[in-house]
Amino acid sequence: MDKYTELEYRGLNIIDEISTVELAIDWENQRIHVFDTNQVVEPEYHFLTKSYQLSEGFYKMVKVLNDKQIWAIQKVEGVQKGYTDYAWYFYGSRNCILKYENSTMMEVIKIENLNDEMVTYHHLYTKYISKLR
Repeated sequence: MDKYTELEYRGLNIIDEISTVELAIDWENQRIHVFDTNQVVEPEYHFLTKSYQLSEGFYKMVKVLNDKQIWAIQKVEGVQKGYTDYAWYFYGSRNCILKYENSTMMEVIKIENLNDEMVTYHHLYTKYISKLR
């Protein structure tokens, strides 16, 4: 099993309450898993383009992580400068898991369609999958 660095981030959700977001960073494979059921950093649906986009809360979180210099521990370039170099997986209040990679947001899989094979195939973080079920 890959080694993950787990962090918590606290920010304001959509109704201006302080909520916690969990992060699991897989440095080796450049994947960041984000568990956010309170809509703090979760991607927003853009009705004009009919697609998901990164939220203002996400960019605030990236700024805080850069300010805390968490990326220097692993000797990687700051996420704000190169956050698109990582695959970001969002586990949250939606009925699906979203992935942001190469400046593109996509739906990975619907929660009801998840099985062990799909978890492995899509490189999902099992701890967050079990929390969603």
